[in-house]
Amino acid sequence: MIQRRRDYGKKNPSRDAHKVYIVCEGRKTEPSYFAFFEGLSSNLQVITIPPTTGTDPLKLLERAKQVFIDDDRVHSVDYTHGDTVWFVIDTDTWETEGKITPLRKFCDTQNKSITKEFDEIKQYSAWNVAQSNPCFEIWLYYHLMETPPEDYAPQKERFKTYFDKVLPGGFDYDRHPKYLAEAINNAKTNFKRDEDKKLALFSTEMFLLGTEILGFVKRDLDTLKNKLA
Repeated sequence: MIQRRRDYGKKNPSRDAHKVYIVCEGRKTEPSYFAFFEGLSSNLQVITIPPTTGTDPLKLLERAKQVFIDDDRVHSVDYTHGDTVWFVIDTDTWETEGKITPLRKFCDTQNKSITKEFDEIKQYSAWNVAQSNPCFEIWLYYHLMETPPEDYAPQKERFKTYFDKVLPGGFDYDRHPKYLAEAINNAKTNFKRDEDKKLALFSTEMFLLGTEILGFVKRDLDTLKNKLA
């Protein structure tokens, strides 16, 4: 069972709460992180959807269709309330295997269909991809570090192993997410694309999702920073 903040009770979402659905690769790391924001504000509802049959982007795409689109779907994206869906993925080998582009095209198609299906709703980015290179842990890294690592050797170790070494005790999911604003700034400052417009090493699009979440919880995080000093 995923544990969340232990500082105070969970707030029930209001009737008009903004919903953020997160379809992710991880069954533990990502859900543990996003659980921090669940119930932090009554104006925001964060719903994490972990994988079932596989973790590559195409499997997540099929998972999203099952959850949001198929006849037996369990969630509905309410465009009138500005709900969003985010695919949180690692670069891994998925890019070289051609599994990320179809996911991005699917999101583009879904976004373009909004105004075709709902005349009264202005098109917006309801479906999004937040890719991290090399993995989600670079986003966690930026919660506490301002600059990319200089001593990481991809050919020798996984970034997850390196991250555990540079952060003794590991990432504290009950405390460190309070630095969301700092993570956004650090990730945005160090964001780069290569000559092929692909995500550069140590870059993450998570600051885009983080910015959306921050817009609803900034005041609550400021309060938590005093409580969880």
